[in-house]
Parts: sequence; structure tokens; C-alpha cells
Amino acid sequence: MNNYTSLVDTIIKNEVAGLPMHEIVLDLGPTPDYLIRHAGFPILNLGISASVISKAHFDHGIVASKLKKLPQIIAAPKHLYKSANAHQVDSVVVLTLEIKGTSPIIVPIRKNRQIGRNDFRNLVTSMYGKDGPDPELKWKREGLLLWSSPT
Repeated sequence: MNNYTSLVDTIIKNEVAGLPMHEIVLDLGPTPDYLIRHAGFPILNLGISASVISKAHFDHGIVASKLKKLPQIIAAPKHLYKSANAHQVDSVVVLTLEIKGTSPIIVPIRKNRQIGRNDFRNLVTSMYGKDGPDPELKWKREGLLLWSSPT
């Protein structure tokens, strides 16, 4: 088990015990090339805060095993979309190959966010199953598609 997966377990266990670790930011490794080339992300490491892990698990029902695979899930997605929120020009939505029930799991990511005093990361801001009608057709129709996996 690597450091990231151990920390996911610790974050979940501490949250259950009433000892949240929300201020911690976990490193997910280098930003995948598709985010750099197709969404203009800087060459920084990806990160995720413990509070986002807790929210994804406890509020959005993402199981720990999927959270532990997050670096691999982000590395091999289905599609990449611009944010539908016009005010979040620094944000994209990764449509993964993973599902929760019958809903595709999406991962919003914001570029170049400051962590602490002198550290910057591209940050995962959420992870959840996108309920409702399949978002792919709607987002493509709205011109939000930035990139599709060749596979």
C-alpha cells in the first residue's frame, strides 16, 4: 500500500472518529498530459484535500477503493470538458470510466491553486456520480468537450 492509499484510509477512519484532517493536501502525482495539452494546465502535481476525500466518501458515496484509485482514474478518463460554470474558467470536468450505480463518476479539477505559502497544485475539487440524464450529450451539445480518449 502506498502513502496516498494509506492516507485515504486514515482520513476516513479519523473522520468517523470525529477527528477530521481537512487541512491536509494529498499528492496525486504529476498532472496528466491531456490536462496540460488540451486544457492549458501548468506542469504541476495534482492534489486533493482531505476535506474533498471526506465529502466524496461520506456525502457522495464514493467507496474508499475508488478514492484510492483516483490517480489511475484521472490518468485514463473517457472525456474532458470545460466547466459549464462560466465563472470557473480555471476548472475542467473529467468524465471517468468509473460508475456509481448507473451514474458516471466525474472529477472536477482546478488549475494552479495555491496551497500554503509557496506551493501550487492543480487541485481535484470533488468526485461524485453525475445523477440524472447522461451528461455527455448535453455537454457536447453545449460545446464543452475539450478532449476524448482515443480508446
